[in-house]
Amino acid sequence: MNLVLLLIKEKLENLLHTEAETITKNSETLLVYKNPYGGKPLQVLFNPAEDIKVTLNKTPRYYQQDSTERLLADVKNYAEGKTVSLDFTDNHGTESKIDRIAKADHVEDLTLSSLIELCIRINLLNSVDLEYLLVNGGTVNVHFWNAAKDFRYRQIGHTLQKI
Repeated sequence: MNLVLLLIKEKLENLLHTEAETITKNSETLLVYKNPYGGKPLQVLFNPAEDIKVTLNKTPRYYQQDSTERLLADVKNYAEGKTVSLDFTDNHGTESKIDRIAKADHVEDLTLSSLIELCIRINLLNSVDLEYLLVNGGTVNVHFWNAAKDFRYRQIGHTLQKI
């Protein structure tokens, strides 16, 4: 196993409090960290000739192999609940195929206008699409590494409710 990958594997196991399942195929190695809290696993795809691909929830994030400190800091913030993954579900129960990362303190106690502002700032949805989603019964979902802390925002009448 590549030295960089071995270092990442060990540090992430300590941060996430779970061992990685290692799957090697050709020159690629996939590390899968099962979520001990019942949420989605964290995945790290390593190919010596490419950037490191990290998937916290849905959308992969890419890190240069010489920027492992940033990768580890980002995963640490997610594992400690300092950052969250946001996605959305339409009124038919279909989940988005993308997610975005935000600071956990930016998603607490939002109003309708502050949720719109946040979704635009992190490029989750534009204001028209978000308003349509919420008016029609969709939700904006907030996911933590510890899934017990997850919650959703839904519009009821003219107010936004955290459920």
